[in-house]
Formats: sequence, structure tokens, C-alpha cells
Amino acid sequence: MLIEQAECTNLPASFNWGHAATSHVLSKFKNDPGTRDGFPCIFGHNSVRSGNVRFLLVPYNVDISKYDFHVLANDLRSYIDQVDVKSLHVSRHRPLLVLFEPVAIFTTADQFQQVFIEAMQFLLDVDQEAWPTNVSKDPDHHTWTMCFQGCELFVNVSHPAHVNRRSRNLGDGLAFVINPRKIFDIAAPDDAKGRRVTKTIRNNIDLYDDVPHSALLGSYLLREAQWPQYMIPDNNDSPPLKCPLRFK
Repeated sequence: MLIEQAECTNLPASFNWGHAATSHVLSKFKNDPGTRDGFPCIFGHNSVRSGNVRFLLVPYNVDISKYDFHVLANDLRSYIDQVDVKSLHVSRHRPLLVLFEPVAIFTTADQFQQVFIEAMQFLLDVDQEAWPTNVSKDPDHHTWTMCFQGCELFVNVSHPAHVNRRSRNLGDGLAFVINPRKIFDIAAPDDAKGRRVTKTIRNNIDLYDDVPHSALLGSYLLREAQWPQYMIPDNNDSPPLKCPLRFK
């Protein structure tokens, strides 16, 4: 279910869980960034204040013990159809928060990792558009990034098994923050201003989290790998997740 930020309080009964999930996410932006209790992303704060956040709610189907990835794919397709990548602007940008219905049996990082991989593979399998020719299908290559419907994306994964990395914990369920990848080229370009923005956000992360920011964080413009940044371990000693995705 794809909804506007203003619609979070008016959900159908079948999505009642979405009230608590969306409210919890929005509550994280009450305190200013750069403080212990202020969520680190300055752009996230701007989007919440402007009412520009969109939510995609993914229900769990108890009959088959699976999340409904068809909802994810269909609504992500709708979101992308409404994004004009050529006219992206930081102040008007509308990030997408994908919230998965919390389920009691999902408690560990490995379980959330499996759902993340299954979700990404499902998107690849049902994609109706050709993979962009300028993007490698090798996740180790510097041009690789997740793509769907011909749009380059960045997927930031959060889940409740994160204890130290509080900035990657958005509530009781798995969550993806999805943006067109190119918005980061605009928000933090490879110049002095962009480097200041990046430094500020990483300093904010260090204040907010109980572990220093991950060395896996990087920039596409600096030819740094994207996949390891999607689902970062809860500590800085664990190796990054290897990409198991299969591409057409």
C-alpha cells in the first residue's frame, strides 16, 4: 500500500499495523540532527518537516508464511513512475520508506537479511524494463546499483536486530529507505560542499549510534561499491554481506 505522509492516520483496517509503524518512524525526527537523540540524516529531517515522505506498507500473508512481494513490486513501480529523475531536487524530493509488517517470528539479523535478499530477487525477477546499459550487473563493479523499472536506486536497510547501529533501526519490522540513486549525486556532490555534507552526516551518525559509522559507507561518484552499504552489520568487525542476487 503506497501512501502519503499525511495519510498515515487514516489507514484501512487491514493495515492497522501501519499506524504504529509509521508513527514510530516519524517520531525519530522530533529532535534535531547532530545530537544524541537526533536522527543523523539532515535530508530525512527536511523531508519529514515538508511532509514529503511516502510510505509503502508490505503486509505479511500468514496463509503462506511470506511477505506479499507483489505489493512491494507494484507500489514501487507506481512510485518510480511518479519520479522525474531528470528533475530531482533536494528540497522537493520524496523519499520512499518501505515498512514490512512486524511479525513475531522475525527477530534476528539473519532472518531480516533473508527477507531483504528475497525481496530484491523478487524485484529483479518481475522487472518489466531492461537493465540500464550504463549499470553493471556485477555488484563488485563501481557502476553497479540496484535497478528497477529502469531507475537506478539506493536501498538503505534497517531492522530491529540493530542494537549498536541505532540509525539502522526504524522500529519493530524490516524497513527499506529507497531513493533514486542520483539524488545523492545532487545532495552530496564530489566537491567541497558535498564533502562537508557527507562529513556532517557521518559525524551525526557517530553521535547517534553506539558504534562509529561504518567504513562501508561510500560514494557512487568516488567509484565506491554500493551493495555493501545497503545492509550494514551491527558492528564494524563483521564482514559485509556478499551479494547472492541473480540477474537476467
